[in-house]
Amino acid sequence: MVLSSSLQASWFLKQHCRASVATSMSTFARPTSVEKIPAVSLHVSKPTWWLESRFHFSFADYYNPQNNNFGALRVLNDDLVKGNAGFGTHGHRDAEIFSYVVDGELTHADSMGNKESLGRGAVQYLSAGSGMRHSEMNDGDETTRFLQIWITPDQRGHEPQYGSREYKPEDRHNQLLHLLGGTGTAPTWSNVNSCGQPITLHQDVNVYVSENDGSVAHNIVLGEGRQAYLVAIEGSLDVNGTTLQKRDAAELVSGSQEAPLTLTSGSQGCHFMLIEMAAS
Repeated sequence: MVLSSSLQASWFLKQHCRASVATSMSTFARPTSVEKIPAVSLHVSKPTWWLESRFHFSFADYYNPQNNNFGALRVLNDDLVKGNAGFGTHGHRDAEIFSYVVDGELTHADSMGNKESLGRGAVQYLSAGSGMRHSEMNDGDETTRFLQIWITPDQRGHEPQYGSREYKPEDRHNQLLHLLGGTGTAPTWSNVNSCGQPITLHQDVNVYVSENDGSVAHNIVLGEGRQAYLVAIEGSLDVNGTTLQKRDAAELVSGSQEAPLTLTSGSQGCHFMLIEMAAS
């Protein structure tokens, strides 16, 4: 496929801005691959007056053959939806789709009869499976920001289903809140709050969020043959010596052995999401 000049520019910017860092930590003496994806390298899409999206992977008007996915993670869009607008009814199939609300409210309705509005810190999950239709709207007056994530399922044709959870700020304050689980075994990290049974995805993936005060650190170990995608939603975060600012992301890969990671929030704190999965 031949890319347009604008998409070529976006592609070259992304390749230039991505910084692969092999970090050897004296404390653990094991290497960890940390590849930073600066926010400036994300493709910004403004297809209509009410929507501004930042695409982490190829989607809609952005195509980069070198950036189609990260393992089972197929889509991660940082969406800003203006008031009294949104994504009208449309169809999906064979995708595990979930949204994490950052600001405002998001109203979901689908062909299975579900309808609800969710605010900051809530997560909604949609297994499109054999096919369904839904809408995602901002019925309020203020702009809604949410992260829209698509995971490739473990097989095609699952029965469609919908689920959601609402959380209190203290559920994710200075701890890792386990939002969604999967078909595999979750990591045995300390300082994890499951708040009961996480929503289950049809894939070997675990999703965590955390909202931290300044200089709070989480020491975790990425298992052998595992990888993770980390997004700094708000604030700043240090990952084994690599600094992420608001909307920056990082690809974390353990390789053939366990990979210790230290996630330390900046002086003003950090709100982040970590998507842990089997290595591709």
